[in-house]
Amino acid sequence: MKVYCNIDVDKRSFEGRTQLSGKVVRDLRDQGYIFTNNPAEADIFHFHSSGVFDSYRAYKLQQQYRKPCLYSLYSNVQEHPIMFPYNFLLQRLFMQKTATKFLPSYSAVFPLSWRSIFLRKLTHVIVPSRYLHTSFRKNGKMIRFGVDTTKFKPLVKEASVGSKIKVAYFGHSSTFKGLNDFVNASRHFDDHIEAHVFVTQRFAKVDRYITKRNPRIIIHGFVENIVEAYNEMDIIVLPYRMQIGTVANPLVLLEAMACGKAIVTTDFEFVREMVEDAAVMVPKYRPKIVARAVNKLALDPEQRKILGMKARERAVQHYGLQRMLQQYGALYGELAAKMERHHE
Repeated sequence: MKVYCNIDVDKRSFEGRTQLSGKVVRDLRDQGYIFTNNPAEADIFHFHSSGVFDSYRAYKLQQQYRKPCLYSLYSNVQEHPIMFPYNFLLQRLFMQKTATKFLPSYSAVFPLSWRSIFLRKLTHVIVPSRYLHTSFRKNGKMIRFGVDTTKFKPLVKEASVGSKIKVAYFGHSSTFKGLNDFVNASRHFDDHIEAHVFVTQRFAKVDRYITKRNPRIIIHGFVENIVEAYNEMDIIVLPYRMQIGTVANPLVLLEAMACGKAIVTTDFEFVREMVEDAAVMVPKYRPKIVARAVNKLALDPEQRKILGMKARERAVQHYGLQRMLQQYGALYGELAAKMERHHE
């Protein structure tokens, strides 16, 4: 079976959506599916995207060639019409240029029900959460994102007597992901806490922003052994400000969960679905509440251990990479079988 695959690719190799899409394509190719750049040759179309415009393109291809079309929806965003441009302004002033463009992404302020008119006409929309599946009851297929839980796992960490509690932010230099809230929260951390920032790319402008607000923060750029970096930390803080910064199932959150870490993160409904009781949930835009949560966890090693064990268990049971790939393979198999019966 030949597949025309359209992936909304971010040129940064470490971008989560691009990595996930690539893993799905490679696994399907290993199963014998042939990928073509010519939609006229394809038996099936598959889009991996979060954009409104791509949903229209997918619908037009399905109509033109009368072939099944899958759409892996990598976004569940519903943004505030005022806070959305405000966060973009903060990003422009203090952080690096974002790959997300303001005008096209501003469509996220409209309800998903308005933006999904073409998605509802496709063969299947693959969604990563129950939260999002409620919008696609007729043609939705739920396949959660997956991380390699054999790679991302707890490592033995040697305890040092009297050592500081290490607390870290991981991710892009982004207001959407709440880097600024972490930095502001760190100013209220207790003295026995050591704050770290691990960013995918370092920029002088961002370094200045961080050190001006808290010169004690230790800043790291891209690290090759990210598993070791996760494991070196006692608490990981992911204070997402916007849904557009989470890629539906935030991969850094899943990686930290798989590593069995105590996590403080934002109380979005779809994030709560992911972690349940395996993380401390805080309101968005509230760095002082983040700081209180971190200070409390820093004094409670038993609670950190319990949260880490629960997080690891949820990651293994529900968010494993092989589980995700098997579900994609099964869906392709169902479509292939239907097409065979249709041609008999």
